Amino acid sequence: MDEELTARGFWGPRQETPDQIADKLVAFVTGLNDVVGDDITWSAPGLRGQSLADPEVARQVISKAFADNTDAPHLGISQAYDARGKKIKMISITMGVGGYSDSPKMQNRFVLDWFGDGGSALADPILRHIVSVWDPDWADVTAMSFMEALIDVQPVGKPTPKVGYLTYLSEARAQALPGGLENHKTNLDGGGAIIGSGEGDGFLSVDKATEFAKVLRLSPAFSPTPTDRSKF
Repeated sequence: MDEELTARGFWGPRQETPDQIADKLVAFVTGLNDVVGDDITWSAPGLRGQSLADPEVARQVISKAFADNTDAPHLGISQAYDARGKKIKMISITMGVGGYSDSPKMQNRFVLDWFGDGGSALADPILRHIVSVWDPDWADVTAMSFMEALIDVQPVGKPTPKVGYLTYLSEARAQALPGGLENHKTNLDGGGAIIGSGEGDGFLSVDKATEFAKVLRLSPAFSPTPTDRSKF
């Protein structure tokens, strides 16, 4: 698949300290090398030559972001980082985390975009890595063309889970899924489940995803992301 892929996780209000977020960021970027089998260096913005993989550097970056946002700490912080690997041509992080507002417009999110050789084979391990580190309410792997193909059944911008090439649902959401998904669902050891094709690279086709989306959008498992807690 010669296309930029996106793995993204979303959750509701979750107040976290700068150190807690920095520690998660370090865990994610250091663990990502093993997940993708590449050597990726993430530079710290404003700190030339220093790496986000260094806990002290990450804490400095995240603490500064919070300090710059003193007027609205309840909205959390937004950060973006770009990097390149030896095999991965492009990879970037965009995140809005630490927010604990009850506004329906506020969602915590962690997004990883990547493009490179064998990109689709990395989708499942990257999704699982996001789930392991950031503990989202729901997450998916998708692409621009895929989202556009499903725009009629799952409009962009709605704060509800989306059926992607692969879709992760937290434990409570997975328990609320309707029957009929047994051949397309992988239960995770830590709770929750991933919905996929169950064969090949695991990706759902546009037709199958459309079929699922029409049914699942009516299910409690696809209820909007909570505004009074972090997970469904």
